Amino acid sequence: MKQRKAHKKKSLLRTPRKKEQSHRWTRELSALLAVAKTATQSLDSDKVLNDTLDESLELLGFKVGYIRILKPEEGGLVVRAARGLSSPEFLTNVVSLDSSRPSVGNVVFATREPYISRNIQKDRTFRHGFMAREGLVSAAFVPVVSKNHVLGLMMVGSSKFHKFSKREVNLLQAFGSQLGAALENAQLYDEVRKGKTYIENLVENAGDAILSTDVKDRILTWNRAAEIIFGHRKEEAIGQNLAILLPPEQPNDLEEIRNKVRHAGVIRNLEVRRKRKDGVIIEVALAVSPIKDGTGSVAGFLHLAKDITEKIHYERRLRDLDKLKSDFVSNVSHELRTPLTAIKASADNMLDGLVGDLSEKQTRYLARIKSNADRLARLINDLLDLSRIEAGIKLKPRNLDLVTIAKEVTESLRPVAADKLITLTMESPDDNVTAWADPDRVSEILMNLLGNAIKFTPTNGEVTLCLQGSGNEWVTISVADTGPGIPSDEANRIFDKFYQVTQPEKQKTMGTGLGLSITKALVEMHGGKIWLESEVGRGSIFSFILPAAEQPLQFNLSSH
Repeated sequence: MKQRKAHKKKSLLRTPRKKEQSHRWTRELSALLAVAKTATQSLDSDKVLNDTLDESLELLGFKVGYIRILKPEEGGLVVRAARGLSSPEFLTNVVSLDSSRPSVGNVVFATREPYISRNIQKDRTFRHGFMAREGLVSAAFVPVVSKNHVLGLMMVGSSKFHKFSKREVNLLQAFGSQLGAALENAQLYDEVRKGKTYIENLVENAGDAILSTDVKDRILTWNRAAEIIFGHRKEEAIGQNLAILLPPEQPNDLEEIRNKVRHAGVIRNLEVRRKRKDGVIIEVALAVSPIKDGTGSVAGFLHLAKDITEKIHYERRLRDLDKLKSDFVSNVSHELRTPLTAIKASADNMLDGLVGDLSEKQTRYLARIKSNADRLARLINDLLDLSRIEAGIKLKPRNLDLVTIAKEVTESLRPVAADKLITLTMESPDDNVTAWADPDRVSEILMNLLGNAIKFTPTNGEVTLCLQGSGNEWVTISVADTGPGIPSDEANRIFDKFYQVTQPEKQKTMGTGLGLSITKALVEMHGGKIWLESEVGRGSIFSFILPAAEQPLQFNLSSH
């Protein structure tokens, strides 16, 4: 009987304890759910921090706590939420993690584990005494963690002695983990938002018109440059069909562009005509790319447009001016030829004695007249050649025997070389070197290069013309001399119009400075390439390549 009464008494005592324990568990679960709800549903980091701290303090019945979050740009841990703390110095203080002195922050970050202090006054970690001055006796510090990275720490403290149970510490750790995940989500959202804002600002303030449309050409976005270029305000343009920009004579332009984009992926530098709001037709350089959805299907199009009306106008004007210049040079050159021919003929007749005997002085003056007339004739011929090249002369290529042409040019210049005691030779490992080229133009190229080499090579020097096949596609022709060489800083300009190499302490060489420019143009018209190898004091080698057989004029020159 006594045992039954004792058992009944224990059962009555256990029932309130179970109810109290159940109530506590319910309260803890509710707090954890509340924190989890805030963490998963809110991207406001301040709200998440404050709600988590409030739930933690309410659960434990404490009134003092704070949350510090790592801010590397500020040098350490900063207070983001606090309750029951009165010291402005503490709230604004940045706790450095680089300090060699021990601190709670160092410990929590190093171990990633909670730090529990039952009696702060006896804990050496709190040597500054701030916690004690705030009236705290016991405190718990838990890390704010996300994906094994410590983002900060949370502290909850009591003004009375409190022995933190394992269950309480685990619950605080769960709060820290929820808080860490929420902070990381908020940070990612903030980065995405900043990135989106940055891109929107770039698009809005870009110098080119940037607009997007759906697959039916309905305008979805319209930046400030589009307003300026096309004259339609954003609120007017959005929702309209892009056809509002089409000139009347181009009704199918948008459909053609859509088809090109679907086929090629992206189209660039497409020059089109567009109509402004005021009806003015402008020239536009257009780039269009597809906008794809998650399945890879085309959901719209992105258009980038640049107003090139002024550019087109100036290009046309320059072409007109260039034609006027070429026509002027050609007409003047032709007009100069007639009197010049008469001057040369008269000087030749007098020198040949057709008008009687001449004195030595008269002969000398007439020779000077003839020399300068010849020089002027060469200048006129060079200007005419340049004018014809710029106007776009047509080549008459055929299978050409380069050895024969080279011999003819070499023999024609041999007397000039002999006058300076220069040895002029031609080398060809193969007697059957052919090229697909215009014979007249190749003769002109060789005449210019050999003539220059002889002109700049000193007495008793050497000039060598070499022909050599370069595989099945190319023939290489080189002209080497033993002249003074060309400085490297002038080598890049040697093919410019009217440019002549400076020779210190020497009189400027007679000439127009057009020979190499004309030579380069003629070589490139054949699809070839010309280059220079030179070293001051050791001569120069001008080399060029010509196609060995008939083929398109677009060649890969990367190997040369």
